[in-house]
Order: sequence, then structure tokens, then C-alpha cells
Amino acid sequence: MGSNYQIAFDKALADLQIMDPIKVCTDAVAEYSATLGQYTVPFFDRPFIVDIKKGEVFDRSTGRRCAPGTGVLILHYLTYAPNIEPSGQWITLKEVPNGGMIFYPAFKKELLDALVNTFQNDIAAFDRAAASLNGKKLNMGDSAAVFAAFPKIPLAVLIWQADEEFGGSANFLFDSTIGYLAPVETIIGFAYYLGHKLVCSPFAPESDRSNDPFWDAE
Repeated sequence: MGSNYQIAFDKALADLQIMDPIKVCTDAVAEYSATLGQYTVPFFDRPFIVDIKKGEVFDRSTGRRCAPGTGVLILHYLTYAPNIEPSGQWITLKEVPNGGMIFYPAFKKELLDALVNTFQNDIAAFDRAAASLNGKKLNMGDSAAVFAAFPKIPLAVLIWQADEEFGGSANFLFDSTIGYLAPVETIIGFAYYLGHKLVCSPFAPESDRSNDPFWDAE
């Protein structure tokens, strides 16, 4: 899987290298330095650098290079984002065009169930984990937060706590424009990245979960 993401990273970088930086910055709400050959784009409200000369993506505040999986998400946002604004209307993965419904069963098993298992008995822990990723409170579910994955890609995570009769549940919401912003595999990647960061947060129960080199910085 890692080698596949390296191939995808290399292709996405090559695609970005031949694009007009002015159009990229306008469409994706990013900045570009022609002198340095670098784009700067917010990713979960933190500035990340895409160096198209060196072929690197890194966190500006720490200087740490992104893992290929994370790098692909950032590159794909820059290459695919069109000049449209979020609608403010939420949809589930099932409603995402071009394959969302097909991917949903695995998405529920691998991501939604992990969120439920982690947070269904500790909503306060979810709130702390969400806040650490600059999530803003959303009045949905028993607790919910909206995250600025990128300037034009808000994501929302909803949690319902378990009670004596029923287990907890979770849901993931995307802006209805998400289908215009990236291929469905990348859209799912945005959600998996956020889910991984929440479940592996130091504020989450069982916070000794190991980081995943697929998403995490080297």
C-alpha cells in the first residue's frame, strides 16, 4: 500500500508542476512563491508547504516531511479544487457521487466503528480530541465537530454515546460540493486521515494506539 501511495504522490506532484500557479492559488485558496517554487496551503488550520522543485510536502511549523499518504491528500486538493465555494449542505458518504455508496460498507467497518469503539463511552474525550485538531463545535448528535480539512473542504464528525439499551454510533459528513473537489478515493482519504488523528489522539481513551506511517510524518 505504501508503494502505491508513493506512485500516486509522484503522479500528483508531476500534475501540479505543470499547472498554472495563479489558477491553483485562486481555486484552492493557497499561496505560491515563484522564487522558492513552493505552495502554502492550510491543512486542518496548519500551514503546509508543497515544494514542487524538491518534490516534498512538509509541515511548515515543524519542518517534518509528510508521509506519502498525507502528501497525496494535499497534492490532490491543490490539483483538483475547482473555483467553487462550499454549499453549507451536508451529505454522507453514501450520497457522494461516483462510488460513495460502494465504499460505504468498508468505510463503516474501518472508520465509523473505530470512532464508536473509541468515543461512545467518553464524549468529553471526543471533544478534547476534536479541539486539538481545531474542530469547532457543531450542534448535532450527542457531540459533533466541524473541521477545516482545507479551505474548501469542511468535514464533520458526529458521535452518539452508548446507553443501557443501545450502543453508540458515529457518522461522517461532507459538504455537498465534495464530489467536484477530488476523486472519491481521495475524498475517503480525507475522512480516514481525520478519523485516524481522532482515534490516535493523546486525548482519546486507549491513547497508546500506535501512529500509522501511512499518514504520519516521518
